[in-house]
Amino acid sequence: MRNTTKGSFRVLTTRTIYNFPSGGPADPNARTAELRVVNDAFWIRLCMMGDLGFAEAYMYGDVECDDLVSLFNIFLDNRENLTKLESKVSYLYTLPQKITSYRFLNTIGNSRSNISAHYDISNDMFAAFLSKDMTYSCAIFEDLDGDLEREKDRVKYNGGRRLIRLNSDVPCPGNPDGDEAFQSAEEEEELYEGQMRKLHHIMQKARILPGHRILEIGSGWGSMAMLIAKTVPDTTIDTLTLSVEQQVLAQQRIKAAGMQDRITVHLMDYRNMPTEWKGAFDRLISIEMIEAVGQEFIPTYWKQVDWALKSQNAIGVVQVITIPEARFERYIEEIDFIQKWVLFPGGFLPTLTFLIETLQAGTKGKLTVDSVSNIGPHYARTLREWRRRFLRVFDAKIVPALQRQYPDVMSGPNGKREIEVFKRKWLCACYCEVGFSTRTLGDHIITFAREGATEYGCEVYH
Repeated sequence: MRNTTKGSFRVLTTRTIYNFPSGGPADPNARTAELRVVNDAFWIRLCMMGDLGFAEAYMYGDVECDDLVSLFNIFLDNRENLTKLESKVSYLYTLPQKITSYRFLNTIGNSRSNISAHYDISNDMFAAFLSKDMTYSCAIFEDLDGDLEREKDRVKYNGGRRLIRLNSDVPCPGNPDGDEAFQSAEEEEELYEGQMRKLHHIMQKARILPGHRILEIGSGWGSMAMLIAKTVPDTTIDTLTLSVEQQVLAQQRIKAAGMQDRITVHLMDYRNMPTEWKGAFDRLISIEMIEAVGQEFIPTYWKQVDWALKSQNAIGVVQVITIPEARFERYIEEIDFIQKWVLFPGGFLPTLTFLIETLQAGTKGKLTVDSVSNIGPHYARTLREWRRRFLRVFDAKIVPALQRQYPDVMSGPNGKREIEVFKRKWLCACYCEVGFSTRTLGDHIITFAREGATEYGCEVYH
């Protein structure tokens, strides 16, 4: 049977080099990657847990790879072939993981601890690699791949030998600061501008007007609420979070901006909103928060949205990371790296279809979808921008932040290893850019309104 593998990679161990070439004639444009197996436990993880096993092996240092982007692209290019190789061993291993995951269901009792597992790591750590607005979600860029074009222009050579590229995760010997030497003030501003463009876009979709009362489910560190208060006069915002760390910093930022009389940050589950909030809000905004709700509770989430919004002229906008419908059945049967280590315990990525169907069911048709757009490809660049900043400031800012927050762990006898594991975990998360650039993941903005919402109007497209 003809080999139809796309791309190639080779695996190096202390004993053997394994080559996995592409089938057919050599393709000069085919992707290539190299794995260096440090510990043979890598093979066990890979065989028993597939992509989750690979990610955990990388996180714990059992395998090395200098170009995860190319490797993950090769995996995606060969998804069909790899799926056929799945064994019963892999399936049996996922069963206990699936069973134990139920203890992370986002009940009211579990939700705060589930969110804290991700967002209460350290405010200083997040501040080190996010843009100055502290928005932790997909930006919208004027030039989707402008950073990659600059990268091509900034490859340096020494006698024909490449020294460093902007996207490199491993600083070259002649340039220990890595890509920091190439970073310009303009580039520093581009992520901030992209985040502001996205926040303004959501405000425009929501048609926020003076005097409106807005409910935000998922505060982040306050960037959305602060922009609304700054931009639209006489608005008041109630914003909800389950992260103590986020609440504290958001309150500090809001107070420093003099907005504390118009913005209130509540440490509150969306299911525990006070009775006087029923039908009290003109607008609802929720940015990349539904992913934390959990599959079983998304209809309840929509029911609460419907409960809180006014019965007339109410509008809502949500931004949600999604997966394609074709992958949904398999996704809900497995525990992947993002669910287990990054997204948050109890996290769930819905499909667009699932969101719309549960919106209709949870609201009993009282909220109508007005528009849907997918900004997922912009997440690829957002993640690249975060990764560059994360690597550039890791030793100077992120390590000290972690050591201050967790002195017993990060400064203890095994501190160096714990720091390295943490770094690798976040790098794996940032490399989800491959999923967004190939539309294996999406990021949908959904706008919905009450029937007869005359304030909404209609967008004009050019």
